[in-house]
Amino acid sequence: MKTNVKKLVLMAILAAMSCVLYYFPKFPLPFFPSFLEINFSMLPILICGFILGWKEGIAVVFLRFLVKLLQTHTAGVGETADLFNGIVTVVVAAISMNLLKDKKHAVLMSLGLASLAWIITGVVANYFYNIPQYINLYFGGNVEPLLGMLDVLPGEVNKGNYMWKYIIFAVIPFNMIISVVVSIVTYFVEKRIRVLFEEEQ
Repeated sequence: MKTNVKKLVLMAILAAMSCVLYYFPKFPLPFFPSFLEINFSMLPILICGFILGWKEGIAVVFLRFLVKLLQTHTAGVGETADLFNGIVTVVVAAISMNLLKDKKHAVLMSLGLASLAWIITGVVANYFYNIPQYINLYFGGNVEPLLGMLDVLPGEVNKGNYMWKYIIFAVIPFNMIISVVVSIVTYFVEKRIRVLFEEEQ
């Protein structure tokens, strides 16, 4: 019973941290479309997945999703994509952590696999869901307004190339940057939180 209570408390703390980190700090990066903003809300989710397991990690992702959905500015599109991305990333991280035989480097290797999953799900979500939904919901099916928002990308952006240019020059490098930064911080923070949690068992 004591262990279950402590797990719930840790989950609640990490979920609250994830929600806070979604809103602050939050900022765009140069050379990327302004609607792509860096946030570190996946940091507590990955920590939860490593310490408590993939199911608990998914629970924290859902809690973040529900909180964000209450204040959505994207008609739920961005939140749904983040839900998909978060679930895939934390499941890959937590399960690979348990399966890897090299326990000494398990966290580092798992974070590498999680970053790869993060980037791939980002591509899939944007290509099949985010961009089509934004075009339909916000621009009435007209792609022209979106092209203006993508003018920071290299070369001419037009109706024939906007999707692949956005994926190659924005989605992939942007998610690569944020996943690597979050992974580095997670690598050093996770061990300290794990020690504190296990000492309280």
